[in-house]
Amino acid sequence: MITVADRRQSKGAAALADALRVHPVIASVRDEDRLPEAIASHCRAIFLLSTSIQRLSAVGDAVAAAGKLLFIHLDFIGGLGRDEEALEYLAETARPLGLITTRTGLVQAARRLGLTPLQRLFLLDSQSLATGIEAARSSRAEVVEVLPGIVPRAVGAIRAQLPHTLIIAGGLVRTPEEVAQALRAGASGVSTSSAALWHLDPAAFEGPFRSDP
Repeated sequence: MITVADRRQSKGAAALADALRVHPVIASVRDEDRLPEAIASHCRAIFLLSTSIQRLSAVGDAVAAAGKLLFIHLDFIGGLGRDEEALEYLAETARPLGLITTRTGLVQAARRLGLTPLQRLFLLDSQSLATGIEAARSSRAEVVEVLPGIVPRAVGAIRAQLPHTLIIAGGLVRTPEEVAQALRAGASGVSTSSAALWHLDPAAFEGPFRSDP
């Protein structure tokens, strides 16, 4: 079963939660050449991790025409800055549902512009886990992406501390079993660049999966 937050503060977070109920996998697109495949897949949401300033409008139009949700990582847009003015330009040009960022200061700026902020947390050890939870709590991020997403214990710990936050498990997730494990641990969905998972029916992630003997 997909675990999603019961209380949400924005329409954007609610829309993402609804999309994850339909399909728990988010297409994570590092190379824009793969965007058409992501758009044609079963995924209802797309994380775009790389593009250029000249392509923002076309990308936004293509994803919107497919009726899918778009989140863009500001840090990897070629030719665009990393400040609030850049964020405003992104919002007006590509019209994404949300912003992906590791910068706590941009979370509030995104919210002011009507974007749903997604805060990325990189977990290296127990200290980074505690620091990440505190950062997400401080910024009041409605959506948190946990990397790597193949550590169910970390996902469960964040779910326990941030019970009303959408938690996305991202990074190194390559099999239906790993998707199912993340969901059972409390993730709301999984982001992955593995196109094979984009095209699977949601039933493929329901399990239960047998562990190795």
